[in-house]
Amino acid sequence: MIEEGRRPGTFLANVAAVAIVAASLGACDTGPVADPREDEVRRAVGQVKSLIDSTATNPMVAMSLASMAEQGGTITTFIAASLPERATFTCFHEGPQPKAWCVLLRRGATPNEYLIEGYGAALDKPLVQEKTVATAARRH
Repeated sequence: MIEEGRRPGTFLANVAAVAIVAASLGACDTGPVADPREDEVRRAVGQVKSLIDSTATNPMVAMSLASMAEQGGTITTFIAASLPERATFTCFHEGPQPKAWCVLLRRGATPNEYLIEGYGAALDKPLVQEKTVATAARRH
């Protein structure tokens, strides 16, 4: 007996439609879930680039870099000293070898040019790479 207002097979058609939608959603491959530390590395590279870029437009930052250099500091010590106390990302280093989940700073091809590379778990290729030039203020 069929109820009034219902067509035969409607229930089965609805079940089939739901099954098709569920199967297609399950078949969508979103890829591997990214490690949240990747975003931290990308942000840290952006912060370092912004800080170094600001030496060209902010005389106080440029003087801070010049003072740090006069006292034997490096670009890495300048960055560490310039970060806010609440900064959560603290792995910055200079050198030929990258470290996992760290920002590597290298000298570029021209004076005061820096390559900023952010590495994740894989050390053969950076997650992100930027290039910038530092401008140190001249002392009179």
